[in-house]
Amino acid sequence: MASNDLGTTAPTNHTFPPETVLLVPAPPPAVPLRPPAGAWGLVVVAVRTTDATAPDPARTDTADLLAGVWLPTRPPAHLHTGDVVVRLQSPYTSSPRNPDDPTRADVVVLAADEGEWRTIRTWTRSIGARWPHEAAPSVLWQMRHLADAAFNAAQSATLAGPVAAALPPEVLSARLADESAASPAPRPPDALAELIEAGLVEVGEQLVWNGHTAIVREGGVLHNGGPHEFAVSTVTVLATSLAGYTVNGWHLWRRARDDRPLSELRTALATH
Repeated sequence: MASNDLGTTAPTNHTFPPETVLLVPAPPPAVPLRPPAGAWGLVVVAVRTTDATAPDPARTDTADLLAGVWLPTRPPAHLHTGDVVVRLQSPYTSSPRNPDDPTRADVVVLAADEGEWRTIRTWTRSIGARWPHEAAPSVLWQMRHLADAAFNAAQSATLAGPVAAALPPEVLSARLADESAASPAPRPPDALAELIEAGLVEVGEQLVWNGHTAIVREGGVLHNGGPHEFAVSTVTVLATSLAGYTVNGWHLWRRARDDRPLSELRTALATH
């Protein structure tokens, strides 16, 4: 592990992007209680909880992994469906009668869903450096919920019937092309359809992450030809399956031909 300019521990392997900040595990002095200058919020790229059953996360480690990337501004929600963001605020923001305490923070968890940034949960009792353990269960639940919804939408939008999941990728792709010409299906969230339309990725293009390769298929869904076979999947569901814990695939997958992350390509859509 290495320390970055935000004072948080950053991963040194290739699992996460280099700008990732590691909140769990991290020593309490390294856990931020305010965003760095110019940052809007921390988008969570990985979370994994423990088997702890004690009801009080203020005294129990409920997470053994929580990592994220700082976002400089509030991005458009319709391009970031599935992202879960943590915002750290001064206690003074929610309770002006109390003086600002730099050792405490109010914590807000937001999620991009159906074109809006929705507030999932807010802690306004001003918590300290253990806030990642307080927030992790809510973050995990919301990331899984949005990923499952995106996967189900992708299945509904692209599969012709219950047997289609067993079709070889080339047969499935041909069937999807025929159906698309007949009646265009709605674009599933957490897929690459908009990047394809903008010419930022191509059908048949390879994406890579941590030694894994995925192929972009019609409709922007992904196919993985490795041991974890997916005929149809989304950016985050496939990455989560490969990682073995909950991740945000937009910040992990990269376009193979130039190593550009999908998160960067997605940001480019806002000005494309």
